[in-house]
Amino acid sequence: MDVDDLNERLRPTGSLRLKLRQQPDQANGLIFNLDHMVANTRGALAAAWASLAAAKNLPCPADTSMLVRQCTSPERVMMDVLGWSRDVKAVRALSWELAEHYSQALLTHARPVPGLRAWLDNAANYGMPVAAVSQLDRATVRAVLSRVHLHDHFNVLVCAEDDMETQAQALLSAAMQLQRPPNMCAVFDDTPLGITAAHNASMKVVALASPACPAYRLRAADVTVSSFSSLTIYSIRRLFANSGCELGDLSTQAADGRSSNRRRTATGTL
Repeated sequence: MDVDDLNERLRPTGSLRLKLRQQPDQANGLIFNLDHMVANTRGALAAAWASLAAAKNLPCPADTSMLVRQCTSPERVMMDVLGWSRDVKAVRALSWELAEHYSQALLTHARPVPGLRAWLDNAANYGMPVAAVSQLDRATVRAVLSRVHLHDHFNVLVCAEDDMETQAQALLSAAMQLQRPPNMCAVFDDTPLGITAAHNASMKVVALASPACPAYRLRAADVTVSSFSSLTIYSIRRLFANSGCELGDLSTQAADGRSSNRRRTATGTL
């Protein structure tokens, strides 16, 4: 099913359409990239690289944060950047060990993004459904959310067990579980790749600028903010100002669901 069909299938109809006319904020779904936006996991991943290199006595740069900024898989970093091995099986085994070190580091290094908890509380007051997307396993995600005291703020979790091949597929899965059309969802991310994936899924993007990814790299986002304290619910409303105006409008449709192809003709007398 492509994005257009999914938007049409999840479009609110009937009594739900009338309800969302009275409460339009509930028509918008919020999808967060947990690995970047919910808990600042870059520090944990940098610590995991250093821990793995020390355990295996492998060369590693002193500033492991440069490895975190690599927009590629850990296997490719090990082979092309660090030069640890050219054996695919050995590199794959090292990547699994890196994931274990990463899971352990998350429980000690994960910190909530400043202002996120208060912003999610405000979104809950307006009845906006919230989902989180992560490449981690579900048990680790729940442990991280519990550590940062956000375990009760997300209605849907899309994790590694869901076997999503691309980030866009994970975002579409979150939209389906939220029962919201993708074009009525806002994705919160802070990477250019995440912005592209969200736009490919016909979603809006709210980007959070940071020293790791400054604002000039996030110009493709629909909204870019420096912190959650500068983001309001009204900012989310403005994202969907045009797409939500037809929620309460009357529309006509054939009883069998097919549109009429008859041409309207007019006869004039001279």
